[in-house]
Amino acid sequence: MPQNPMMALTMAQSPSVQSSGRFAKVPRQRHVMQSFLAGANHSPENRTAARQRVLQWADKKWPGLVPPEAFAGQAFEYDQAGLRIAACSSSDGALWAFRSEHLDPRESRTWVTEAVVADVGPTDAFGVRNSCNTMGTEPVPASSPRFLRDFIAHHALTDAGVSVTAQAQDVTNGSALGHLIALLLSPHRVLPVVVLTPLSGGVTYAVDPVQLARDTQGLAHVFRLSPAMAFGLSDELGRALSVFHGAIRTYYPGFTRDADPWRHHLVFAQRIAEWADENGVGTQGFEQFLSRQLHHFSVNAPAKIEQLPSYFSIRRKLLDKPHQTTGEEMELLHLDLEQARASAQDWENQALDSDAEARAYEEETRQLRAQNLTLAHELKELRRARGEQLIPLPTSYADMPKWVDVHFADRLVLHKRAVRELKDAVFADVKLVGESLKLLAEAYWAMRTNHDPEQRQALSTAWDAEIAKLNLDYNSQAMSPNRMGEYRSDYTIDYRIGQSSQQILGPHLKYGSTKDDRMCMRVYFLWDDERQLVVIGSLPAHLDTRAS
Repeated sequence: MPQNPMMALTMAQSPSVQSSGRFAKVPRQRHVMQSFLAGANHSPENRTAARQRVLQWADKKWPGLVPPEAFAGQAFEYDQAGLRIAACSSSDGALWAFRSEHLDPRESRTWVTEAVVADVGPTDAFGVRNSCNTMGTEPVPASSPRFLRDFIAHHALTDAGVSVTAQAQDVTNGSALGHLIALLLSPHRVLPVVVLTPLSGGVTYAVDPVQLARDTQGLAHVFRLSPAMAFGLSDELGRALSVFHGAIRTYYPGFTRDADPWRHHLVFAQRIAEWADENGVGTQGFEQFLSRQLHHFSVNAPAKIEQLPSYFSIRRKLLDKPHQTTGEEMELLHLDLEQARASAQDWENQALDSDAEARAYEEETRQLRAQNLTLAHELKELRRARGEQLIPLPTSYADMPKWVDVHFADRLVLHKRAVRELKDAVFADVKLVGESLKLLAEAYWAMRTNHDPEQRQALSTAWDAEIAKLNLDYNSQAMSPNRMGEYRSDYTIDYRIGQSSQQILGPHLKYGSTKDDRMCMRVYFLWDDERQLVVIGSLPAHLDTRAS
Protein backbone atom coordinates (compact mmCIF):
# COMPACT_ATOMS: atom_id res chain seq x y z
CA MET A 1 0.00 0.00 0.00
CA PRO A 2 1.34 3.51 -0.82
CA GLN A 3 2.54 5.65 2.05
CA ASN A 4 -0.35 7.64 3.51
CA PRO A 5 0.64 11.14 4.75
CA MET A 6 -2.39 11.50 6.99
CA MET A 7 -1.87 8.00 8.33
CA ALA A 8 1.73 8.82 9.23
CA LEU A 9 0.63 11.99 10.99
CA THR A 10 -2.10 10.22 12.89
CA MET A 11 0.11 7.28 13.83
CA ALA A 12 2.71 9.66 15.16
CA GLN A 13 0.21 10.98 17.67
CA SER A 14 -2.04 7.98 18.07
CA PRO A 15 -2.87 6.73 21.57
CA SER A 16 -0.54 4.17 23.05
CA VAL A 17 -0.15 2.20 26.24
CA GLN A 18 3.10 2.19 28.15
CA SER A 19 4.57 -1.03 29.40
CA SER A 20 3.77 -0.04 32.96
CA GLY A 21 0.07 -0.21 32.18
CA ARG A 22 -0.42 3.54 32.66
CA PHE A 23 -2.21 5.42 29.93
CA ALA A 24 -0.15 7.58 27.60
CA LYS A 25 -1.04 11.25 27.59
CA VAL A 26 -2.29 12.53 24.24
CA PRO A 27 -1.81 16.25 23.47
CA ARG A 28 -5.03 18.17 24.12
CA GLN A 29 -4.61 20.13 20.89
CA ARG A 30 -5.16 17.05 18.73
CA HIS A 31 -8.47 15.41 17.83
CA VAL A 32 -9.11 12.70 15.23
CA MET A 33 -12.14 10.53 14.53
CA GLN A 34 -12.89 8.01 11.82
CA SER A 35 -15.87 5.97 10.67
CA PHE A 36 -15.67 3.35 7.93
CA LEU A 37 -18.75 1.22 7.38
CA ALA A 38 -20.50 -0.73 4.67
CA GLY A 39 -24.08 -0.02 3.66
CA ALA A 40 -26.98 -2.36 2.98
CA ASN A 41 -27.57 -0.77 -0.44
CA HIS A 42 -25.56 -1.13 -3.63
CA SER A 43 -26.18 1.00 -6.71
CA PRO A 44 -24.72 3.92 -8.72
CA GLU A 45 -27.63 6.05 -7.52
CA ASN A 46 -26.78 5.27 -3.90
CA ARG A 47 -23.17 6.35 -4.36
CA THR A 48 -24.15 9.47 -6.32
CA ALA A 49 -26.48 10.56 -3.53
CA ALA A 50 -23.72 10.06 -0.96
CA ARG A 51 -21.23 12.12 -2.98
CA GLN A 52 -23.73 14.92 -3.36
CA ARG A 53 -24.39 15.02 0.38
CA VAL A 54 -20.70 15.59 1.03
CA LEU A 55 -20.52 18.30 -1.62
CA GLN A 56 -23.68 19.98 -0.32
CA TRP A 57 -22.06 20.10 3.11
CA ALA A 58 -18.98 21.78 1.56
CA ASP A 59 -21.08 24.17 -0.56
CA LYS A 60 -22.99 25.30 2.51
CA LYS A 61 -19.76 26.01 4.42
CA TRP A 62 -18.06 27.74 1.47
CA PRO A 63 -20.79 29.01 -0.90
CA GLY A 64 -19.88 29.19 -4.57
CA LEU A 65 -16.55 27.36 -4.26
CA VAL A 66 -17.77 23.88 -5.27
CA PRO A 67 -18.15 23.89 -9.09
CA PRO A 68 -21.31 22.43 -10.71
CA GLU A 69 -19.35 19.67 -12.46
CA ALA A 70 -18.29 18.31 -9.08
CA PHE A 71 -21.90 17.30 -8.41
CA ALA A 72 -21.73 15.22 -11.60
CA GLY A 73 -18.80 13.26 -10.16
CA GLN A 74 -15.93 15.13 -11.79
CA ALA A 75 -12.68 15.95 -10.02
CA PHE A 76 -11.94 19.50 -8.91
CA GLU A 77 -9.53 21.46 -6.73
CA TYR A 78 -9.86 24.86 -5.06
CA ASP A 79 -6.89 26.37 -3.24
CA GLN A 80 -6.51 29.67 -1.43
CA ALA A 81 -4.77 30.84 1.72
CA GLY A 82 -6.31 28.98 4.65
CA LEU A 83 -8.69 26.86 2.53
CA ARG A 84 -8.31 23.88 0.23
CA ILE A 85 -11.18 21.82 -1.19
CA ALA A 86 -10.76 18.93 -3.62
CA ALA A 87 -12.37 15.75 -4.92
CA CYS A 88 -11.18 12.97 -7.23
CA SER A 89 -12.98 10.06 -8.86
CA SER A 90 -12.41 6.97 -10.96
CA SER A 91 -13.76 7.16 -14.49
CA ASP A 92 -16.66 4.83 -13.72
CA GLY A 93 -17.56 6.47 -10.39
CA ALA A 94 -16.82 3.34 -8.38
CA LEU A 95 -14.28 5.18 -6.21
CA TRP A 96 -14.63 8.80 -5.09
CA ALA A 97 -12.69 10.77 -2.47
CA PHE A 98 -13.05 14.24 -0.98
CA ARG A 99 -10.86 16.46 1.19
CA SER A 100 -11.20 19.88 2.78
CA GLU A 101 -8.65 21.71 4.89
CA HIS A 102 -9.45 25.05 6.44
CA LEU A 103 -8.03 27.35 9.09
CA ASP A 104 -10.30 28.89 11.70
CA PRO A 105 -8.24 31.94 12.76
CA ARG A 106 -10.62 32.85 15.59
CA GLU A 107 -9.71 29.69 17.49
CA SER A 108 -6.32 28.94 15.91
CA ARG A 109 -7.62 25.60 14.68
CA THR A 110 -7.01 23.75 11.44
CA TRP A 111 -9.70 21.26 10.44
CA VAL A 112 -9.15 18.48 7.90
CA THR A 113 -12.17 16.48 6.72
CA GLU A 114 -12.03 13.54 4.32
CA ALA A 115 -14.69 11.30 2.81
CA VAL A 116 -14.63 8.17 0.64
CA VAL A 117 -17.52 6.58 -1.27
CA ALA A 118 -16.75 3.25 -2.92
CA ASP A 119 -18.31 0.31 -4.71
CA VAL A 120 -16.94 -2.77 -2.95
CA GLY A 121 -18.72 -5.47 -4.91
CA PRO A 122 -21.77 -6.71 -3.01
CA THR A 123 -22.34 -3.35 -1.33
CA ASP A 124 -21.26 0.27 -1.10
CA ALA A 125 -18.96 1.56 1.63
CA PHE A 126 -18.57 4.98 3.22
CA GLY A 127 -15.55 6.42 5.01
CA VAL A 128 -15.24 9.62 7.05
CA ARG A 129 -12.22 11.06 8.83
CA ASN A 130 -12.19 14.33 10.75
CA SER A 131 -9.13 15.82 12.44
CA CYS A 132 -8.27 19.07 14.15
CA ASN A 133 -5.04 20.69 15.31
CA THR A 134 -4.97 23.81 17.42
CA MET A 135 -2.41 26.12 18.96
CA GLY A 136 -4.99 27.35 21.46
CA THR A 137 -5.45 26.26 25.05
CA GLU A 138 -9.11 25.27 24.86
CA PRO A 139 -9.91 21.54 24.46
CA VAL A 140 -10.73 20.51 20.91
CA PRO A 141 -14.37 19.45 20.60
CA ALA A 142 -15.04 15.79 19.82
CA SER A 143 -17.09 16.23 16.68
CA SER A 144 -18.00 14.57 13.38
CA PRO A 145 -18.94 16.27 10.09
CA ARG A 146 -22.64 16.65 9.38
CA PHE A 147 -22.54 14.38 6.34
CA LEU A 148 -21.71 11.38 8.55
CA ARG A 149 -25.17 11.85 10.10
CA ASP A 150 -26.58 12.03 6.56
CA PHE A 151 -24.85 8.76 5.63
CA ILE A 152 -26.42 7.11 8.68
CA ALA A 153 -29.87 8.57 8.02
CA HIS A 154 -30.04 7.81 4.29
CA HIS A 155 -27.62 5.03 3.35
CA ALA A 156 -28.45 2.12 5.69
CA LEU A 157 -24.99 1.69 7.22
CA THR A 158 -24.47 -1.60 9.02
CA ASP A 159 -22.08 -3.22 11.47
CA ALA A 160 -22.05 -7.01 11.82
CA GLY A 161 -25.43 -7.08 10.07
CA VAL A 162 -27.00 -4.61 12.52
CA SER A 163 -28.16 -1.16 11.45
CA VAL A 164 -26.02 1.75 12.59
CA THR A 165 -28.39 4.38 13.90
CA ALA A 166 -28.49 7.73 15.68
CA GLN A 167 -31.05 6.40 18.15
CA ALA A 168 -30.72 4.54 21.43
CA GLN A 169 -32.21 1.08 20.93
CA ASP A 170 -34.54 -0.33 23.59
CA VAL A 171 -34.16 -3.86 24.94
CA THR A 172 -37.45 -4.71 26.61
CA ASN A 173 -38.05 -8.38 25.73
CA GLY A 174 -36.25 -11.65 25.19
CA SER A 175 -36.07 -11.29 21.44
CA ALA A 176 -34.40 -7.88 21.63
CA LEU A 177 -32.02 -9.21 24.29
CA GLY A 178 -31.07 -12.09 22.02
CA HIS A 179 -30.22 -9.66 19.21
CA LEU A 180 -28.10 -7.58 21.59
CA ILE A 181 -26.16 -10.61 22.82
CA ALA A 182 -25.59 -11.76 19.24
CA LEU A 183 -24.16 -8.34 18.38
CA LEU A 184 -21.95 -8.29 21.48
CA LEU A 185 -20.48 -11.69 20.61
CA SER A 186 -20.19 -11.17 16.85
CA PRO A 187 -16.57 -11.52 15.66
CA HIS A 188 -17.46 -9.18 12.78
CA ARG A 189 -18.44 -6.22 14.96
CA VAL A 190 -16.18 -3.16 14.59
CA LEU A 191 -18.02 -0.59 16.75
CA PRO A 192 -18.24 -0.51 20.56
CA VAL A 193 -21.61 -1.22 22.17
CA VAL A 194 -22.64 1.05 25.06
CA VAL A 195 -25.27 -0.52 27.33
CA LEU A 196 -27.21 1.65 29.79
CA THR A 197 -29.28 0.29 32.67
CA PRO A 198 -32.05 2.14 34.53
CA LEU A 199 -31.65 3.81 37.88
CA SER A 200 -33.92 2.98 40.82
CA GLY A 201 -37.50 3.14 39.64
CA GLY A 202 -36.65 1.69 36.23
CA VAL A 203 -37.46 4.84 34.21
CA THR A 204 -34.43 7.14 34.04
CA TYR A 205 -30.77 6.53 33.22
CA ALA A 206 -27.49 7.96 34.54
CA VAL A 207 -27.01 9.85 31.24
CA ASP A 208 -29.44 10.83 28.50
CA PRO A 209 -29.49 7.86 26.08
CA VAL A 210 -30.93 9.97 23.28
CA GLN A 211 -28.18 12.57 23.46
CA LEU A 212 -25.44 9.96 23.82
CA ALA A 213 -26.68 8.11 20.72
CA ARG A 214 -26.74 11.34 18.72
CA ASP A 215 -23.25 12.37 19.81
CA THR A 216 -21.70 8.97 19.00
CA GLN A 217 -23.60 7.98 15.85
CA GLY A 218 -21.36 6.11 13.45
CA LEU A 219 -18.91 5.41 16.27
CA ALA A 220 -20.91 3.16 18.63
CA HIS A 221 -24.20 1.36 19.19
CA VAL A 222 -26.21 2.57 22.19
CA PHE A 223 -28.70 0.26 23.95
CA ARG A 224 -30.89 0.91 26.98
CA LEU A 225 -32.06 -2.09 28.98
CA SER A 226 -35.26 -2.48 30.94
CA PRO A 227 -34.81 -3.71 34.54
CA ALA A 228 -35.88 -7.25 33.66
CA MET A 229 -33.54 -7.42 30.66
CA ALA A 230 -30.63 -6.22 32.81
CA PHE A 231 -31.07 -9.37 34.89
CA GLY A 232 -31.42 -11.35 31.67
CA LEU A 233 -28.10 -10.03 30.41
CA SER A 234 -26.48 -11.04 33.70
CA ASP A 235 -27.93 -14.55 33.33
CA GLU A 236 -26.50 -14.81 29.81
CA LEU A 237 -23.03 -13.35 30.33
CA GLY A 238 -22.38 -13.90 34.04
CA ARG A 239 -22.21 -11.30 36.75
CA ALA A 240 -18.64 -10.19 36.10
CA LEU A 241 -19.48 -9.15 32.52
CA SER A 242 -22.96 -7.77 33.14
CA VAL A 243 -24.21 -4.24 33.80
CA PHE A 244 -26.85 -3.30 36.37
CA HIS A 245 -28.53 -0.74 38.68
CA GLY A 246 -27.93 2.42 36.67
CA ALA A 247 -24.37 1.57 35.62
CA ILE A 248 -23.05 1.93 32.06
CA ARG A 249 -20.79 -0.57 30.33
CA THR A 250 -18.91 -0.29 27.04
CA TYR A 251 -18.35 -3.61 25.26
CA TYR A 252 -15.52 -3.26 22.77
CA PRO A 253 -15.07 -5.36 19.59
CA GLY A 254 -13.61 -8.79 20.24
CA PHE A 255 -15.86 -9.40 23.27
CA THR A 256 -16.43 -13.06 24.26
CA ARG A 257 -18.11 -14.87 27.14
CA ASP A 258 -14.75 -15.38 28.83
CA ALA A 259 -13.49 -11.83 28.21
CA ASP A 260 -11.47 -9.89 30.75
CA PRO A 261 -14.01 -7.60 32.51
CA TRP A 262 -11.42 -4.82 32.77
CA ARG A 263 -11.24 -4.43 29.01
CA HIS A 264 -14.96 -3.66 28.76
CA HIS A 265 -15.35 -0.68 31.02
CA LEU A 266 -18.04 -0.54 33.70
CA VAL A 267 -18.90 2.76 35.42
CA PHE A 268 -21.37 2.88 38.31
CA ALA A 269 -24.16 5.42 38.65
CA GLN A 270 -22.65 7.05 41.73
CA ARG A 271 -19.34 7.59 39.93
CA ILE A 272 -21.22 9.21 37.04
CA ALA A 273 -23.22 11.49 39.34
CA GLU A 274 -19.98 12.65 41.02
CA TRP A 275 -18.09 13.06 37.75
CA ALA A 276 -15.75 16.03 37.39
CA ASP A 277 -13.08 16.71 34.77
CA GLU A 278 -11.97 19.50 32.44
CA ASN A 279 -15.02 19.01 30.20
CA GLY A 280 -17.72 19.25 32.84
CA VAL A 281 -19.25 17.81 35.97
CA GLY A 282 -22.00 15.35 36.80
CA THR A 283 -23.93 13.38 34.22
CA GLN A 284 -23.40 15.93 31.45
CA GLY A 285 -19.65 15.95 32.04
CA PHE A 286 -19.50 12.15 31.94
CA GLU A 287 -21.57 12.01 28.74
CA GLN A 288 -19.10 14.38 27.08
CA PHE A 289 -16.20 12.32 28.39
CA LEU A 290 -17.65 9.05 27.08
CA SER A 291 -18.40 10.62 23.71
CA ARG A 292 -14.83 11.87 23.47
CA GLN A 293 -13.42 8.45 24.33
CA LEU A 294 -15.53 6.76 21.66
CA HIS A 295 -14.23 9.28 19.12
CA HIS A 296 -10.68 8.47 20.23
CA PHE A 297 -11.31 4.73 20.08
CA SER A 298 -12.18 5.01 16.37
CA VAL A 299 -8.51 5.78 15.62
CA ASN A 300 -6.66 4.29 18.59
CA ALA A 301 -4.66 1.81 16.53
CA PRO A 302 -2.58 2.09 13.34
CA ALA A 303 -4.43 -0.91 11.91
CA LYS A 304 -7.70 1.00 12.15
CA ILE A 305 -6.28 4.06 10.42
CA GLU A 306 -4.89 1.93 7.61
CA GLN A 307 -8.39 0.73 6.75
CA LEU A 308 -9.17 4.16 5.33
CA PRO A 309 -6.31 5.68 3.27
CA SER A 310 -6.04 9.41 2.78
CA TYR A 311 -7.39 11.47 -0.06
CA PHE A 312 -3.86 12.00 -1.36
CA SER A 313 -3.04 8.29 -1.60
CA ILE A 314 -6.30 7.66 -3.46
CA ARG A 315 -5.64 10.59 -5.78
CA ARG A 316 -2.14 9.34 -6.59
CA LYS A 317 -3.51 5.90 -7.34
CA LEU A 318 -6.18 7.27 -9.64
CA LEU A 319 -3.69 9.51 -11.44
CA ASP A 320 -1.45 6.50 -12.05
CA LYS A 321 -4.38 4.59 -13.61
CA PRO A 322 -6.98 7.21 -14.56
CA HIS A 323 -9.13 4.97 -16.77
CA GLN A 324 -9.19 1.79 -14.72
CA THR A 325 -11.33 0.67 -11.84
CA THR A 326 -9.76 -2.60 -10.86
CA GLY A 327 -9.57 -4.91 -7.93
CA GLU A 328 -6.32 -3.15 -7.03
CA GLU A 329 -8.21 0.06 -6.30
CA MET A 330 -10.56 -1.80 -4.02
CA GLU A 331 -7.58 -3.42 -2.34
CA LEU A 332 -6.22 0.08 -1.74
CA LEU A 333 -9.20 0.81 0.48
CA HIS A 334 -8.62 -2.32 2.55
CA LEU A 335 -12.28 -3.14 2.12
CA ASP A 336 -11.62 -6.75 2.84
CA LEU A 337 -13.02 -6.17 6.32
CA GLU A 338 -12.17 -9.65 7.53
CA GLN A 339 -8.48 -9.07 6.88
CA ALA A 340 -8.64 -5.63 8.43
CA ARG A 341 -10.24 -6.97 11.58
CA ALA A 342 -7.65 -9.71 11.85
CA SER A 343 -4.80 -7.22 11.62
CA ALA A 344 -6.47 -4.96 14.17
CA GLN A 345 -7.49 -7.65 16.64
CA ASP A 346 -4.58 -7.09 19.00
CA TRP A 347 -5.46 -3.41 19.21
CA GLU A 348 -9.24 -3.53 19.48
CA ASN A 349 -9.42 -3.74 23.25
CA GLN A 350 -6.50 -1.48 24.13
CA ALA A 351 -7.19 0.98 26.92
CA LEU A 352 -8.26 4.50 25.91
CA ASP A 353 -5.91 7.42 25.61
CA SER A 354 -6.17 10.04 28.32
CA ASP A 355 -5.36 10.70 31.93
CA ALA A 356 -9.06 11.23 32.54
CA GLU A 357 -9.67 7.66 31.38
CA ALA A 358 -7.10 6.42 33.86
CA ARG A 359 -8.82 8.32 36.66
CA ALA A 360 -12.21 6.98 35.65
CA TYR A 361 -11.29 3.34 35.82
CA GLU A 362 -8.39 3.18 38.27
CA GLU A 363 -10.73 2.58 41.19
CA GLU A 364 -12.17 -0.48 39.43
CA THR A 365 -8.90 -1.86 38.07
CA ARG A 366 -7.01 -1.81 41.36
CA GLN A 367 -6.89 -5.31 42.85
CA LEU A 368 -9.20 -6.64 40.11
CA ARG A 369 -12.30 -5.80 42.08
CA ALA A 370 -14.94 -5.65 39.35
CA GLN A 371 -16.41 -9.07 39.97
CA ASN A 372 -16.61 -8.44 43.69
CA LEU A 373 -18.28 -5.09 43.13
CA THR A 374 -20.83 -6.73 40.86
CA LEU A 375 -21.64 -9.39 43.42
CA ALA A 376 -21.90 -6.83 46.20
CA HIS A 377 -24.40 -4.66 44.35
CA GLU A 378 -26.56 -7.56 43.22
CA LEU A 379 -26.65 -9.17 46.64
CA LYS A 380 -27.56 -5.89 48.30
CA GLU A 381 -30.45 -5.46 45.88
CA LEU A 382 -31.62 -8.99 46.54
CA ARG A 383 -31.50 -8.43 50.30
CA ARG A 384 -33.43 -5.21 49.92
CA ALA A 385 -36.04 -6.90 47.75
CA ARG A 386 -36.44 -9.69 50.31
CA GLY A 387 -36.48 -7.34 53.26
CA GLU A 388 -33.30 -8.85 54.66
CA GLN A 389 -31.50 -6.01 56.42
CA LEU A 390 -29.47 -8.09 58.86
CA ILE A 391 -26.01 -9.03 57.62
CA PRO A 392 -24.80 -12.29 59.19
CA LEU A 393 -21.39 -12.03 60.82
CA PRO A 394 -18.55 -14.39 59.84
CA THR A 395 -17.92 -17.33 62.15
CA SER A 396 -14.26 -17.83 61.29
CA TYR A 397 -11.30 -15.80 60.08
CA ALA A 398 -11.11 -17.99 56.99
CA ASP A 399 -14.58 -16.76 55.96
CA MET A 400 -13.84 -13.08 56.56
CA PRO A 401 -12.28 -12.05 53.18
CA LYS A 402 -15.17 -13.53 51.25
CA TRP A 403 -17.67 -12.00 53.69
CA VAL A 404 -16.15 -8.55 53.10
CA ASP A 405 -16.25 -9.03 49.32
CA VAL A 406 -19.87 -10.15 49.31
CA HIS A 407 -21.28 -7.46 51.59
CA PHE A 408 -18.94 -4.44 51.47
CA ALA A 409 -16.80 -4.64 48.32
CA ASP A 410 -17.90 -1.17 47.18
CA ARG A 411 -16.91 0.43 50.52
CA LEU A 412 -14.19 -1.56 52.22
CA VAL A 413 -11.17 -3.49 50.99
CA LEU A 414 -8.87 -5.85 52.86
CA HIS A 415 -5.28 -5.16 51.88
CA LYS A 416 -3.38 -8.30 50.85
CA ARG A 417 -1.34 -7.98 54.05
CA ALA A 418 -4.53 -8.01 56.15
CA VAL A 419 -5.74 -11.10 54.31
CA ARG A 420 -2.48 -12.87 55.16
CA GLU A 421 -2.70 -11.86 58.82
CA LEU A 422 -6.20 -13.30 59.14
CA LYS A 423 -4.81 -16.74 58.37
CA ASP A 424 -2.74 -16.62 61.59
CA ALA A 425 -5.19 -14.63 63.75
CA VAL A 426 -5.62 -15.83 67.35
CA PHE A 427 -7.94 -13.18 68.82
CA ALA A 428 -10.74 -15.16 70.45
CA ASP A 429 -13.74 -13.01 69.46
CA VAL A 430 -14.20 -13.44 65.71
CA LYS A 431 -17.61 -11.81 65.96
CA LEU A 432 -16.14 -8.59 67.36
CA VAL A 433 -13.69 -8.35 64.47
CA GLY A 434 -16.60 -8.75 62.05
CA GLU A 435 -18.60 -6.11 63.94
CA SER A 436 -15.63 -3.74 63.72
CA LEU A 437 -15.29 -4.17 59.96
CA LYS A 438 -19.04 -3.75 59.54
CA LEU A 439 -18.87 -0.56 61.60
CA LEU A 440 -16.15 0.86 59.36
CA ALA A 441 -18.03 -0.09 56.19
CA GLU A 442 -21.29 1.44 57.38
CA ALA A 443 -21.07 4.20 60.01
CA TYR A 444 -17.50 5.35 59.27
CA TRP A 445 -17.93 5.20 55.49
CA ALA A 446 -21.19 7.16 55.67
CA MET A 447 -19.54 9.81 57.83
CA ARG A 448 -16.56 10.23 55.47
CA THR A 449 -18.58 10.37 52.25
CA ASN A 450 -21.21 12.86 53.41
CA HIS A 451 -20.18 16.51 53.03
CA ASP A 452 -23.29 18.19 54.38
CA PRO A 453 -22.24 19.83 57.72
CA GLU A 454 -25.46 19.08 59.60
CA GLN A 455 -25.77 15.51 58.34
CA ARG A 456 -22.10 14.84 58.93
CA GLN A 457 -22.40 15.94 62.55
CA ALA A 458 -25.30 13.53 63.06
CA LEU A 459 -23.33 10.73 61.36
CA SER A 460 -20.32 11.48 63.57
CA THR A 461 -22.52 11.19 66.65
CA ALA A 462 -23.86 7.86 65.38
CA TRP A 463 -20.31 6.64 64.75
CA ASP A 464 -19.28 7.48 68.32
CA ALA A 465 -22.37 5.75 69.69
CA GLU A 466 -21.64 2.55 67.76
CA ILE A 467 -18.04 2.53 68.99
CA ALA A 468 -19.23 2.80 72.59
CA LYS A 469 -21.86 0.11 72.00
CA LEU A 470 -19.13 -2.37 71.04
CA ASN A 471 -16.84 -1.28 73.92
CA LEU A 472 -14.21 -0.15 71.45
CA ASP A 473 -11.81 2.76 71.47
CA TYR A 474 -10.95 4.76 68.36
CA ASN A 475 -7.62 6.42 67.71
CA SER A 476 -7.89 8.73 64.71
CA GLN A 477 -4.25 9.87 64.60
CA ALA A 478 -1.89 8.61 61.95
CA MET A 479 1.42 7.25 63.19
CA SER A 480 4.20 9.85 62.98
CA PRO A 481 7.42 8.59 61.32
CA ASN A 482 9.60 9.41 64.33
CA ARG A 483 7.52 7.13 66.55
CA MET A 484 7.83 4.11 64.30
CA GLY A 485 11.49 3.45 64.86
CA GLU A 486 12.51 -0.01 63.74
CA TYR A 487 8.81 -0.91 63.30
CA ARG A 488 8.35 1.36 60.28
CA SER A 489 7.69 -1.57 57.94
CA ASP A 490 4.90 -2.76 60.27
CA TYR A 491 3.08 0.56 59.97
CA THR A 492 3.29 1.01 56.19
CA ILE A 493 1.50 -0.82 53.39
CA ASP A 494 2.08 -0.96 49.66
CA TYR A 495 -0.95 0.99 48.40
CA ARG A 496 -0.94 3.86 45.91
CA ILE A 497 -2.79 7.09 46.54
CA GLY A 498 -1.87 9.84 44.09
CA GLN A 499 1.88 9.73 43.53
CA SER A 500 2.70 7.82 46.72
CA SER A 501 2.89 4.02 46.65
CA GLN A 502 3.49 3.69 50.42
CA GLN A 503 0.84 4.60 52.99
CA ILE A 504 1.23 4.92 56.76
CA LEU A 505 -1.23 3.14 59.03
CA GLY A 506 -2.28 4.79 62.24
CA PRO A 507 -6.05 5.26 62.69
CA HIS A 508 -7.37 2.14 64.34
CA LEU A 509 -10.10 0.56 66.38
CA LYS A 510 -8.91 -1.16 69.52
CA TYR A 511 -10.18 -3.52 72.18
CA GLY A 512 -8.25 -4.52 75.27
CA SER A 513 -4.95 -3.24 76.62
CA THR A 514 -2.99 -6.42 77.15
CA LYS A 515 -0.30 -7.50 74.70
CA ASP A 516 -1.80 -10.98 74.60
CA ASP A 517 -3.11 -11.25 71.01
CA ARG A 518 -5.77 -13.73 72.15
CA MET A 519 -7.45 -11.00 74.23
CA CYS A 520 -6.36 -7.81 72.45
CA MET A 521 -7.69 -6.57 69.08
CA ARG A 522 -6.57 -3.80 66.72
CA VAL A 523 -7.96 -2.93 63.28
CA TYR A 524 -5.59 -0.53 61.51
CA PHE A 525 -6.94 1.24 58.46
CA LEU A 526 -6.71 4.32 56.24
CA TRP A 527 -9.19 6.33 54.20
CA ASP A 528 -8.75 6.50 50.42
CA ASP A 529 -10.67 9.65 49.55
CA GLU A 530 -10.07 9.35 45.81
CA ARG A 531 -11.77 5.95 45.62
CA GLN A 532 -14.08 6.44 48.60
CA LEU A 533 -12.79 3.28 50.28
CA VAL A 534 -11.84 2.17 53.78
CA VAL A 535 -8.58 0.23 53.35
CA ILE A 536 -7.88 -2.29 56.12
CA GLY A 537 -4.11 -2.57 56.42
CA SER A 538 -3.62 -4.82 59.44
CA LEU A 539 -5.73 -6.86 61.85
CA PRO A 540 -6.51 -8.20 64.42
CA ALA A 541 -3.19 -8.19 66.30
CA HIS A 542 -1.54 -5.24 68.06
CA LEU A 543 1.38 -3.58 66.25
CA ASP A 544 4.41 -2.67 68.31
CA THR A 545 6.09 0.71 68.45
CA ARG A 546 9.26 1.98 70.10
CA ALA A 547 7.07 3.24 72.95
CA SER A 548 5.38 -0.10 73.48
